[in-house]
Amino acid sequence: MATSHELAFPRTKAICAPALAFLAVKKLGLHKVILVNQPDLTEAVNVYVPLLQAASGEEIITRGWRYDPPKALSDVFESVMGAVLVDSGYDYEKTAVVVEHIMEDILVPLSPSVRRDPVSDLVEWMASKGCTKVTFE
Repeated sequence: MATSHELAFPRTKAICAPALAFLAVKKLGLHKVILVNQPDLTEAVNVYVPLLQAASGEEIITRGWRYDPPKALSDVFESVMGAVLVDSGYDYEKTAVVVEHIMEDILVPLSPSVRRDPVSDLVEWMASKGCTKVTFE
């Protein structure tokens, strides 16, 4: 039987920015249709698109901490899923079918035993030793 933490952790992996950016690029091709009026963001998206296209759902779930795609990619994915909900007349069942189909590549490798990332392990260990402030450079 899984604990609430063991069940929540895979959910966190499924909705993190790298996972949603992966779906935005690989499953929906949203990077091709978003309008960006900022050269730095356009460049960042262009750098990450090939990385996300080459990745697998399992790679994103197990090593997503290695990716730091522009937040705009995950934001546009969330917006499209919200639009699906609104367009369905707020029908949860219809929306869930669409979302589960789109997210299938990252939902399949999820389980309560999915490996944690090294940063989470380090932060948890430091907290267990009484450390209350952690900074990364």
